[in-house]
Amino acid sequence: MNATWKEHYKLHTFDVDLTNRVKISSIFNFMQESASNSANSLGFGYDQLIEEQLFWVLSRAKIEFLSIPSLGDEILIETWPRGIDKLFALRDFLIYDGKNSLIAKATTSWLMIDHKTKRPLRTDSMLQKIPQFETKNAIEEICGKIVPCPNTELIHEARVNYVDIDINQHLNNVKYIEYILNCFPIDNYKSRRINRLQVNFLCESKYNDTLRLFKGNINEEKGDYYIEGINQNEQKVFQASIGWDGKF
Repeated sequence: MNATWKEHYKLHTFDVDLTNRVKISSIFNFMQESASNSANSLGFGYDQLIEEQLFWVLSRAKIEFLSIPSLGDEILIETWPRGIDKLFALRDFLIYDGKNSLIAKATTSWLMIDHKTKRPLRTDSMLQKIPQFETKNAIEEICGKIVPCPNTELIHEARVNYVDIDINQHLNNVKYIEYILNCFPIDNYKSRRINRLQVNFLCESKYNDTLRLFKGNINEEKGDYYIEGINQNEQKVFQASIGWDGKF
């Protein structure tokens, strides 16, 4: 049994932005869907875990872009379990365009959470049930900690509404990405592209929570920025680092 899952997606009007290029949040939606389908096929997805009062949460994600597909393009997402690192279950992704050229690569770290205690569990025994792991890594280094930027400014606030929550009644992972993308002016998206993004989720957000989004310049000349979200209880909810490439 091969642990690799492959899934095709076509980019529709709701997947792209004002430049007709795919939104980074749409890519995360596709990755999340493929990860869920892959886990279900291997016997440790939502349907199987809910019976044991367990569920997966994405803890860290890092993606690097080589090119950005456009409206009408077809992409192929290939994903597989990479193994374990302490409490983290690792999953990698490779993303190809319709000509089978690599356009993006990603690595993610997941936690298996006990529904009653809300505490992470060790994933060793669950992952050992998978007959075969891929030996390749999409990105050599797994997601590490993100160093905070010492100087940040408040960009905007976001309230968690009905359309933002997922099946676990938490703020959906993709909504965090949208909050991050909204920290940049629209002119950035007209002339530049994002070439890398890492986001680390630190604590949960629920319905009616309020998040304040702060941005700092790590290296403005190179297009490197730091983003963090802080909730109404002054808890740091997530950290992100994002890099912008040169002009299109």
